[in-house]
Amino acid sequence: MQSQPASAASATFLEYSTTPIVEQLPVGIFRKDAEGRFTFVNARFCEIKGMAAERILGRRPAEIGSEEAASWQVIESAVLGPDGTIIGSQGVLLEAARRNQEEDDMLASERELLRALLDNSPDHIYFKDAQSRFIKTSTAQALEFGMATPEGLVGKSDFDVFSEEHARPAFEDEQEIIRTGVPMIGKIERETWIDGRPDTWALTTKMPLRNRAGRIVGTFGITKNISDLKEAERQVAEVNKQLVEASHLAGMARIATNVLHNVGNVLNSVNVSAALILSRARASKAPGLARAVQLMEEHADDLGAFLASDPKGKVLPGYLRQLASALIAEQNDAIKELAALGKNVEHIKEIIAAQQAYAGASRLLEKVQVRELVDDALRINAEALARRRMVVEKEIAPVPELLLDQGRIVQILVNLISNAEQAMEGVTDREPRLTLRVELMAGQRLRICVADNGVGIATQALPQVFVHGFTTKKTGHGFGLHSAVIAAHEMGGTLMAHSDGPGTGAAFTLELPVETGGAEKLGGSSGSTR
Repeated sequence: MQSQPASAASATFLEYSTTPIVEQLPVGIFRKDAEGRFTFVNARFCEIKGMAAERILGRRPAEIGSEEAASWQVIESAVLGPDGTIIGSQGVLLEAARRNQEEDDMLASERELLRALLDNSPDHIYFKDAQSRFIKTSTAQALEFGMATPEGLVGKSDFDVFSEEHARPAFEDEQEIIRTGVPMIGKIERETWIDGRPDTWALTTKMPLRNRAGRIVGTFGITKNISDLKEAERQVAEVNKQLVEASHLAGMARIATNVLHNVGNVLNSVNVSAALILSRARASKAPGLARAVQLMEEHADDLGAFLASDPKGKVLPGYLRQLASALIAEQNDAIKELAALGKNVEHIKEIIAAQQAYAGASRLLEKVQVRELVDDALRINAEALARRRMVVEKEIAPVPELLLDQGRIVQILVNLISNAEQAMEGVTDREPRLTLRVELMAGQRLRICVADNGVGIATQALPQVFVHGFTTKKTGHGFGLHSAVIAAHEMGGTLMAHSDGPGTGAAFTLELPVETGGAEKLGGSSGSTR
């Protein structure tokens, strides 16, 4: 191929020519001067035109019959000189047919991929116009909506399938997306159908649909049926509710068992006192007084002579003195036993009253003194602690009245104190000791610690102590601590166990968020009482 300048402008073009590169390009390359005459053409351009370069250079397109066929596309731009003036143009001649075929093939491939997705996805995939009417959907959605093919849904909307309860909010969501361009991601929706089928649950994501100019012209989205998942969640929640209720019942049963046990111990003392009083009443000297009075009545007319000369009469005054002493002793013993009996009956009443105060607690927050809750829990376990001869230490900081769920707290403390008492079983080398500490921590958290110096807990067993059914006791059932930790969690708190190992005792710490209800700030130091 030959190329030659036709003017001064063409010389400038040739000065910047990169002929070796453009000759290898598969497209036609050309340059023109300011008068529109060709000053350069590459080999591909000549091949496309079917002319030698000599017949093209120096001529205008019209002079060489250069009306491009529809299968070719010309892209042309101006060429500027050093002073910024237009000194010509240059361009590219593209084979439009080949480009269009490639684009068509690509578009066809994309359509096939989209159709494969829409035909095979189990989820609902859909495209809607600005009025929220379907323009394309997945096969799964069309079938579930009662259509034989996806085309059957074209032009319809959610109002043709769902009830107003679901269709209206879905429509409003889509219109908001069209208005703002903000997508809706992962919304859980309850679908209600106009044909009366059971409600379904769906997880939906919707996006704005834009045209090539970037303008929002509708929406598109994907909806996944999660009805099975929601049903599984419901069943799990129901089972969890039943477990919580069972744990509560087990915890209350444990408290009731403790109460009955303690009442039973007091009743033993009542029975002993009652039996002793009955035995002494049966052995009373009171009948002797009756006989002495009868003897005196028989000798009423000669009582003086009878007492002075009759052998029986002579001993009667001494007998009456001894009888009086015996009856006074009997009276004192009876008073003592009756006082003990009355004390035991009062103790039973206290235990029952304390239980009644919390057994029917309505789980409402009430202003209470923590010291009183601790004392109530100790009172319920008093007989068992006394039988164990446990030394009870209370280290209770000056805590103001707090808004607490007192029923649950007493339930927890009764369990922890009972565990501490039972932890002394078999321990004979030290004085049994129970320590209760109460303090208000930073961040408005109440801390109550119940510690003992009993058998302790093995390190490997610590993570399991709150597990339902786990116990280290021969006769334990593993309900108490499990119900206690659930009660703590329900109040927004924690219950933790600590032990340095077997033989070192154990400590259980309850922490709860609290409200003082306007009570005075915590002040002073903790005190220890025994």
